[in-house]
Amino acid sequence: MYKKLEKIVISHLMIILFWGLLFKNKMLVEEDSILNAVSLILVFALYGLIYTEISNKNILGIFSILVIFTSLLPLSLILINGLPYKFLFALISIGSTSLFIKKYLVLENIKYINILPISRKSTQIFTIGLVFFIFVLIYLFDIDTVMINIFTQIIFLITEFFFILFLKEKELAFERTFKLYYLSDYMASERDEFARIIHDDILQDIFTSKNYLSSKNPDIEYSKKILTSLEKKARNIMKFYQSSLFEKANLETSLSAIFDNVSSLYPNKNIKITKLIDSDLTEDKKLIRLISIILKELINNVYKHSDAKYLNYKLYKKGNFVIIEMDSDGASPADYNKINESKRGVLLLKLLIDSNAGNISYGLNKDILSTKVCLEVERDENYFVG
Repeated sequence: MYKKLEKIVISHLMIILFWGLLFKNKMLVEEDSILNAVSLILVFALYGLIYTEISNKNILGIFSILVIFTSLLPLSLILINGLPYKFLFALISIGSTSLFIKKYLVLENIKYINILPISRKSTQIFTIGLVFFIFVLIYLFDIDTVMINIFTQIIFLITEFFFILFLKEKELAFERTFKLYYLSDYMASERDEFARIIHDDILQDIFTSKNYLSSKNPDIEYSKKILTSLEKKARNIMKFYQSSLFEKANLETSLSAIFDNVSSLYPNKNIKITKLIDSDLTEDKKLIRLISIILKELINNVYKHSDAKYLNYKLYKKGNFVIIEMDSDGASPADYNKINESKRGVLLLKLLIDSNAGNISYGLNKDILSTKVCLEVERDENYFVG
C-alpha cells in the first residue's frame, strides 16, 4: 500500500522545490491571496488523493499517475508570476481532484484511515495545537506569507513521509505474520500427508500380510513378498523425508539421491531426466544442503502435479550467483496459476529462497514450465550467504 503513496509524496516534494526555485529567481507570484489559496488547495488535494488511494485497492496505476498531472501540476503553474488564466488552472486542479475522489473513494473505509499513526482524538488535538503554534510563530517572528506557507507544506510533507514509513512497517509485519500463518498451516498439512502415507502405503500392507498369516492356511511366501515390498517402500519414504541425507554427500551425489528418492514415490511416472552441473561449483556443505532442499521441492512438484515426460535442469555459477534452471513439459495454465497463487509449498519455497538472498521466477510457454532460481554468493572465496 505504501508504494501507492510514494508518487504523491514525491510530487509534493517536487512542488515545494519548484516553489523554492521560483522564489530564488524572483518569479514567484506576489499576491498573498493566491499563495494562501494554492497552499490550502494543495493540502486538501493531497489529503483527498492519499485517502482515496488507501481506501480503494483497485485503482489502476495509469489513473493514479494521470490525476497527479491534472491535479497537482496546475497548482504548480499558478505559482508562476505573470502566468495568465490562473483561475482556470485552479478549476482544472479542483475539478480533477474532485472527480477522482468521487469515482474511487470508498466511504466505508475512511473511518479506518488516519494519516497520523495515532488515534483520531490525538490527531485532532495535534492539528489544533499545530495551527495555534503556527499563528504564534507568525505573530512573534512576523513571518511573511511565502515563508509560512512553505513551512506549512514542509510540515505536511514530513507527516506524509512518516505515514509512509508507518505503513511500510505495518505491511512488513503483516507479511511476516501472513507467512508464519501459512508456514504453520503447511506444516500441519505435511503431517496430515505423512499420516495418509503411513495409512495407505504401510498400514494397509501390514494389515494384508497379517490377514494372510492369520488364516488357517497361511500363505507365507506371499506375505514375505508383501513385507519385502513394504520394506522397500518404507525406506523410500524415509529417505524422502530425511533431510540429513544432504549434509554429508557431495553435490552431485545429493542430487542423484534426490531424483532416485522422489521418483521411487511415483512408480507409475517415467520422466526422462537431463542434467548439467557446473564442475566449478563450491563443495560448501551449507550451499549443498540449500540447493538440495530447493531442488527436492521443485522436482517433487513436477512429479506430483504435472504429466511431464522430461525434465531438464542446469546448475551453474554466474558472477556472485548460483543459478538453478529447470524445464519440464506437461504443465497447464491452471498449474501455472496455482504456482503463482500458492500459499503452501511454493510459498514456503519462496520464503526459503528469500531468506538466503535469492529469488525464484516461473514461466510457461505452451505446456513447458520453466523455473529459475538465483542464490547470491558472497565475494569472499565461495562463502555462501545463509
